[in-house]
Amino acid sequence: MGHIVALDAEGHLIYEGLLSSQEKATIDEILNALQTEIPQIESDLESVYGKSVWYKYNLGLFLGELLEKYDISIAERRRFWDEIKTFATKEDRKRDEGTNSVHRSFYQQCFILSQQDKEVVEKLTWRQWQDLLDRVSNREDKRIFEWIRNKSEKIREDDWREFEKGLHLYLKSKDTSVFSDQELFEIYNSIYAMGVYWRIAFAQFSKDFPKSAKIKTKARRSKKYQETCFKLKKELKRPLDDGIFEKSFELAMV
Repeated sequence: MGHIVALDAEGHLIYEGLLSSQEKATIDEILNALQTEIPQIESDLESVYGKSVWYKYNLGLFLGELLEKYDISIAERRRFWDEIKTFATKEDRKRDEGTNSVHRSFYQQCFILSQQDKEVVEKLTWRQWQDLLDRVSNREDKRIFEWIRNKSEKIREDDWREFEKGLHLYLKSKDTSVFSDQELFEIYNSIYAMGVYWRIAFAQFSKDFPKSAKIKTKARRSKKYQETCFKLKKELKRPLDDGIFEKSFELAMV
């Protein structure tokens, strides 16, 4: 599969390098199979699960079978996902995956999702999973999935976005492998709490000052709030807590 690079203007396959007739025939055979199988499985799954996270999970299971069936190596997988998108699927997914971004590939994200236990998958919506799968650094430590499993309640979309941003900011200079499970989960919990505090405090500010121009700069102030939280945490040499959240919010809204 690694030899296919594109379609030409007339819709013919363009191969990379010099291939034997047998190699081309093998590639053509795989593509013909994909063009039959992918649209059918996508249609079947949508009829059962709609566009829910379970559609993506079960599609990922099917994709895993294809990787084994066609002996697709790890190095060839991104090309394989791209070839499914280009040659096989009938779905028009408008979300930009980028040209060099492995983690933004829809099919790879479905495959990664399918490697998780169902008890983990059900805790997040597909949009929330995309946020996590987009940020490779946030999921590099696999214990994030166990933390998700242990959450007793559904996580709000807005709280999850703040958590993802906060975790990404925190991980810029951290090696989480040095933390025990308990230490790491406490870090996750504190960053999650930081986002929840922001949501509640900003909602109250918006209610108290509905005409304030600061409401329109929410994203910028959220970033400042998180940066200030981590700065105070370091200066005060203590874990993130409500005192730090309160002071950071005040400074972010100045």
